[in-house]
Amino acid sequence: MGNKPVRGAGRALMTVPLALGLALLWTVMPVSATAGWWVAAPGGTPPISVIASDQGSITLAISKGAPGWYSPTSGRFSQLKLPSGLGPAVAVGASGSQGVVAFGRGQLVDVRRGGSIRQLPRVSGSPRALALFGHDQVLVAVATSSGLFSGRLGSPLKKTTSGSGCAVIAPPTAGRAWLALVNGRLWRRPPGRRWTLVRSAPRFARTTTALTELSDGVVLVGEPSGLVWRGDGNAWARSFQVLPYGGLGGVPAVTALVADGATSAYLGTDGFGTLLTPDGGYTWYRAPPPNASVSQLATVGPVFSSHTRGLVVAVSPTRLYLHRLQKLPQPPSYSASSAVAELVGTAAVTVGSVFLATLLLWLLSRRRRRLSV
Repeated sequence: MGNKPVRGAGRALMTVPLALGLALLWTVMPVSATAGWWVAAPGGTPPISVIASDQGSITLAISKGAPGWYSPTSGRFSQLKLPSGLGPAVAVGASGSQGVVAFGRGQLVDVRRGGSIRQLPRVSGSPRALALFGHDQVLVAVATSSGLFSGRLGSPLKKTTSGSGCAVIAPPTAGRAWLALVNGRLWRRPPGRRWTLVRSAPRFARTTTALTELSDGVVLVGEPSGLVWRGDGNAWARSFQVLPYGGLGGVPAVTALVADGATSAYLGTDGFGTLLTPDGGYTWYRAPPPNASVSQLATVGPVFSSHTRGLVVAVSPTRLYLHRLQKLPQPPSYSASSAVAELVGTAAVTVGSVFLATLLLWLLSRRRRRLSV
């Protein structure tokens, strides 16, 4: 009989992890509740690892190392027939029906939807990011492991600066600047001018790849640590810090940023899905797809038009998710202040659950002692 109170206490002890589990579940539930913001890509869509933003209805993507034209609305992927020996594609850029595919050893291929394919002068290093802009005179920029290269499509690209290039984006609209990240420093190229170092910008982590520019000129940069910066002219400030996602979870790494209008942008994370800002980085909302790990974001369609149109595409390890742009229906807020409040609330729920479990353990132990007498 002396062992019975111990077994009763053991059963009571099992309520502690149960209570903790419920506390963590309560923390995650608001995230899952907004999963309807995204829909899975159409059936038959192949696994996509890289996709280019394009204001046309179709864009370039990479599936299992092979590049092709991809339509998010239909799920159709038309693989390109390229010369052999190039190896797997690593980056793509598109502007309307014009595109460029980059391969691991610096080879570049110019492709046109339904048209010609030609090899371009190669760049040194391994390409990591690629962007195009323009129609009649298309400009292209490539960030590689050895620097930043840019120039007119079809001509040899000139090296702007040496270093570890991690990101490059084309202007969102005519009259805006190109942007790139090399060695964690921000480079800028206004229309008709040369690339220059933005000395007012902070020194970002060298591996930062999340970079976007809103059509109103605001620049957002997300470091892998979860810190998001906001730049407006020469003024830079910490805009947002991604916090641990409930209980003992760590801070999800920031993987991508993409603008979809004058003041709105999406932030991708590895473990927390996506966050949305409708006001240029001041306020953030939780809008995650069903898969919490997002490796890349892209926009397809005229997202910078006067009317809200187009798609945001989120790439996850298992499949693609699409969000059709629409008027923001006020999803759960995730501003810096509310994030802190949520973290405090999570801690309070956890402590309260532990207290209730301990009280239950004590009551069961007293009852067992009385029965044993």
